[in-house]
Amino acid sequence: MIEENYWRIFAPNNMLASLRDLMDEVCRQICEYRESVPFVPELCLPTAAKEVSLTPLIMQAAYNLHRNDKAVFWPVSEMTATRYEKGSKGRIDIGLFSKRHATFIECKAVRSSATNNNRIEKALDKATEQLMDIELETLLFNSPEETINNILANNKFIPMVAINVTCDKNRVEDRDRLFMKKVESIRDSFRNSMIVQVRYKPHFIRYNGDIDVKVWDRKLMSIGNVFILKKVFKS
Repeated sequence: MIEENYWRIFAPNNMLASLRDLMDEVCRQICEYRESVPFVPELCLPTAAKEVSLTPLIMQAAYNLHRNDKAVFWPVSEMTATRYEKGSKGRIDIGLFSKRHATFIECKAVRSSATNNNRIEKALDKATEQLMDIELETLLFNSPEETINNILANNKFIPMVAINVTCDKNRVEDRDRLFMKKVESIRDSFRNSMIVQVRYKPHFIRYNGDIDVKVWDRKLMSIGNVFILKKVFKS
């Protein structure tokens, strides 16, 4: 039996080491929220929402690290920039700025059973596409030359996908096997990525069309989350 409320980070060759503390704090918060039930209603948990409330959760983790002097970056969310393809306005979900570096993260969230990775691949491709389409210079308006040069020369672009691993309530007793099957499948499919897994006590979730679903009719449960983070390079 896997212990409830635990997490692990897999990072081949210590990749994305600068984000390890951030993801550790994200996982800690997820588990703390799960332990907050029944004070927080089950369907109000960050892991119960369709989009997993991903950006606010990461920002909260980043603020916690910054406040406790465990990070050297300043977190910013929803940054507006110009898109190359259409010249229209676009946004980057999260930016982490330090004196000499900048990390830009585009977040996607999907729900997935233990057997299907197609939606994950599509979400990762979409996040990558959006990052590559951002004209970085439009973020640097009125910045000192040193800041502009540092950010243009030292930046990371990180597409990120959070997978809310789900199962039917009738299969929840088999959740250990289902969750580990999903983690192993993701690690096999995304070898050049940081993989973060977090387990918690199963809980019911909200989903499309559930406005007419009575509480006792709900069937879908979240049994854990897996995060995929990958570094991509702008040409």
